[in-house]
Amino acid sequence: MDIRIAAYDSASGLDTLILPLAADSAPALPEPFTGLAATPGLAEASSKHKETAFLYAPEGSPCRRLAAVGLGEAKELDAARLRQAVAAGARLARERKTARLGVSLAGLPTVPGVADEAALVREAALAVRLALYSFRELKTEGEVPVDPEEVLLLTNGSGEELSAALALAEAEAAGMLMARTLVNRPSNLASPDALAETAREIAERHGFFCQVLGRAEIEDLGMGAFAAVAQGSRSDPRFIVVDTDPKSAAAPLVLVGKGVTFDTGGISLKPSAGMEEMKSDMAGAAAVLGCLEAMGMLGRAAGLCRVVGLLPCTDNMPDGGSVKPGDVVRTLSGLTVEIVNTDAEGRLLLCDALAYAKRFSPERIIDLATLTGACRIALGVHYAGVFSADEALAARIRETGATLGDKFWPLPLDEAFAKELESETADLKNVGRREGGAITAAMFLKRFVPEGASWAHLDIAPTAFADAASELCPKGGTGFGVRTLLALARE
Repeated sequence: MDIRIAAYDSASGLDTLILPLAADSAPALPEPFTGLAATPGLAEASSKHKETAFLYAPEGSPCRRLAAVGLGEAKELDAARLRQAVAAGARLARERKTARLGVSLAGLPTVPGVADEAALVREAALAVRLALYSFRELKTEGEVPVDPEEVLLLTNGSGEELSAALALAEAEAAGMLMARTLVNRPSNLASPDALAETAREIAERHGFFCQVLGRAEIEDLGMGAFAAVAQGSRSDPRFIVVDTDPKSAAAPLVLVGKGVTFDTGGISLKPSAGMEEMKSDMAGAAAVLGCLEAMGMLGRAAGLCRVVGLLPCTDNMPDGGSVKPGDVVRTLSGLTVEIVNTDAEGRLLLCDALAYAKRFSPERIIDLATLTGACRIALGVHYAGVFSADEALAARIRETGATLGDKFWPLPLDEAFAKELESETADLKNVGRREGGAITAAMFLKRFVPEGASWAHLDIAPTAFADAASELCPKGGTGFGVRTLLALARE
């Protein structure tokens, strides 16, 4: 599917035109589309948010059909509601077998968070890509949705700013869709080795450095917590390091992504109901890989900072050799940890990865992890948790994410919760009491952050995997976090 920017007067022969309808104003229809105002049924079409109508245009019009879609009232319109409306129109157009699709972007109400026409192009292009995504690589039967061959974003402007906005949207979409696909694949196809191969391909494609460490190297480094989680698995763990600019002396932004490719809970076995969704426990690693792919597509000329991705990847399996509740391990930082619950394994991977980040003298460290069910209970399914002692960094993540579709809500880092991690046999234990579990998990990680680095922990357990389909995403992996990470890399 080719997405391009086009002027209205060069867009004849469209199969379908997506026409956004605002509740407070008539649709803007520049020449040669002014005659579409006479389309039968258009005057009666609903402008309620996301409601659609499929109409046949008058004979001689530059498009055969209209997919009218409601924007709702202008006072309620924001970037998220705009994306949802465009997505609803795109899905309707695909259902009606559209080969050549146009999206009318002229004359829309002012959209908070969408500053200009370039931003409008960016959000519309991204919405189309996300709306038409489907995971079908393992299907052998059933009808395959046919995407439009060409999508024209119709504007009154042109120039480098619009082209750059489209390129950014394409990069964001590619990163998000890569993350979705990695999360949606079953764990036998998204193993630690498979994630390592994806990282190698990204690095080769874009000229990044990539190093992949195996079980023996992980153990030799002294990553005792990571190695402990992996010791019950028949699949060798992989510690993946990707550096976008290894020759640079600049302090990097380090992105740490939890890569548990399947989580049974280990000896602290999870209930069987819904366990198949634990293939998604590597969504943090998938988001980092998606961000790296997007960075590579944009290229060095885009003014991106140096980024180092650290991905500890393993599954968490019960076995005669598995780590047991009560075992004590020595981490890369030198601290010892009593593993009270083997189902709190993600923090054991992350603590060693955070300690490893010290060798890069990072300015900022962001970790992403589907870390706790407690965060999902606290925030529901629409917000991820953000923890940081750096209030400016936390605010930046929240504000950026809110505009881009990644919603974050701050949760505290309070030393009162650290006391719950005190152990009688080791320096600390890996879990505290059940109440406030997301906070104790963050306090555990805080112990391993290199001194002097600004750090934020993003618990994406609520948002990484959608329980139900929406206009912008089918059920499954969401690609949550990719846009926010890329925005931080662009600063």
